[in-house]
Amino acid sequence: MKITLPSLILCYLLALLDADAQKWDTLSPIPESFTFPVVAEVGGKIHIMGGGGVGGATNHHFAYDPATDTWASRAPVPYHAQQPAGSAANGKIHYFGGGFPTSGSPKADHHIYDPVANSWTKAADLTAPRAIHYSVSLNDVVYSLAGQGMANLCQTYDPVANAWTTKNNLPDNGFWYGAHVASEGHIYRFCGGGYTAPNKFAHRYDIETDSWASLPMFPAATHALRGAAIGNKIYLAGGYHDFIERDEVFVFDTDTETYTPGIPLPLGRNYHNMVSLDSCIYIVGGNHAIDETVKFQLLRFCPFATSQTVEKKPLPLLAYYASGIIYLQMPSEVRGAAQLSIFDMTGKQVFFEKLSSSIEGFQEIPVGELRPAMYVLRLHTDTRAFVGKVAVN
Repeated sequence: MKITLPSLILCYLLALLDADAQKWDTLSPIPESFTFPVVAEVGGKIHIMGGGGVGGATNHHFAYDPATDTWASRAPVPYHAQQPAGSAANGKIHYFGGGFPTSGSPKADHHIYDPVANSWTKAADLTAPRAIHYSVSLNDVVYSLAGQGMANLCQTYDPVANAWTTKNNLPDNGFWYGAHVASEGHIYRFCGGGYTAPNKFAHRYDIETDSWASLPMFPAATHALRGAAIGNKIYLAGGYHDFIERDEVFVFDTDTETYTPGIPLPLGRNYHNMVSLDSCIYIVGGNHAIDETVKFQLLRFCPFATSQTVEKKPLPLLAYYASGIIYLQMPSEVRGAAQLSIFDMTGKQVFFEKLSSSIEGFQEIPVGELRPAMYVLRLHTDTRAFVGKVAVN
């Protein structure tokens, strides 16, 4: 059966990606300085909010739009506190805890930001005040991990009951400034420890057994490491060890549990934040002892834009989705076997299939029911890559 693309799907097509191969891009700078803010992606935008600002705690809040490379001011955080925690779940951002302005007593406050209404609502307070803690969202469930004075604590938030539930303890006390990343149905935890005594431990949390398991250690004991995931690859960047801010990047494969060196950062940094969006990794702000501009920097790395085996920049890929099927126009440049990957806007791979070398023309590929959202498609061979987007309504 021959199928023609309706004009409606033209608005779904991805513009040609023009980033250079295998490098970090510097984007529009953050409007002002933040220290230990909450950074989260929701609705295709990256939000930075709260934490420390110039002269103490701040309630300022900005959102970055990658489509226009611009920042916009958003509704301020309802309270002031340094070193809060937060993450996005179910299309909203949770923001909680933190130290009182300019040190002092920690807070237990918990508020939820709705990006559509650009407004905040009060939610159940933490079971105890805390600062220097972390938040990760896994399967749209918000986790609060550790905190000063409660190094082993692991809790989840139930939005229906509007209450926090305590889970099994974290595996050790090394909670100080490590990387906490959700990937492939698990929470991963790397490094941390004090500024002068970092560790290189790594662990994985299993939601089914509510337990933590040890993983191969990170290549170097690192303080203030951060990470973000695209599918089964966790990008771990920066941090402090050997008495210097590091520019190293390592890619942890959750399937093989191995570390591979990645493309180094333009400049070392620590106390930064990392998120994934649209199959790219973003690094937000950070600190460098000499270069003050680091705290304003927004960096992006798109590993699927090109690869070391792809000689040219990606071409547009024509496709649309309906009733569990991707309708894909096979590019005429494809002369052999190809691989099709589908990613959601957080960078998680939701579908993968190897396509036969005999496939030509317009194809129907069953991918199953996808939740309403925008998705990125990547078709690649040994010598060529094609990228497109599809909207699922």
